[in-house]
Amino acid sequence: MTSIRGRRVHRLLMREFSRFDHVLPAVAEDGTPALLALAEDGSAAVCRTDGRGAVVAVAEWARLEGATVTMSYDLTRDSLPIVSWTIWHPSFVRVAGALTISGTDRAHTDHSRITDVLRRLGG
Repeated sequence: MTSIRGRRVHRLLMREFSRFDHVLPAVAEDGTPALLALAEDGSAAVCRTDGRGAVVAVAEWARLEGATVTMSYDLTRDSLPIVSWTIWHPSFVRVAGALTISGTDRAHTDHSRITDVLRRLGG
């Protein structure tokens, strides 16, 4: 990503995701990076860009009713830490497919907060 385009993407995301409570780096179904923004009211947004195109899309949902959240746990450790969360919703197919959020690079205290937000997502 060029520095000019990178600054524009950063400015766009700061503007569009400012109303959300959590912005999490994720990986789309095809392996490309994405950002998932979540609000306490259940609304969500997704953005994917590598900065190469002239346009970037931000998809938003007022509510993700029927979203499926799958948590993967590490069975090789006694504490059974969360390895990742995968979020799937039928409308994600057009945007990014299932989104996976890594739990390995997050503090243990963040795990419960992220899990709580994701559980409310489809409810």
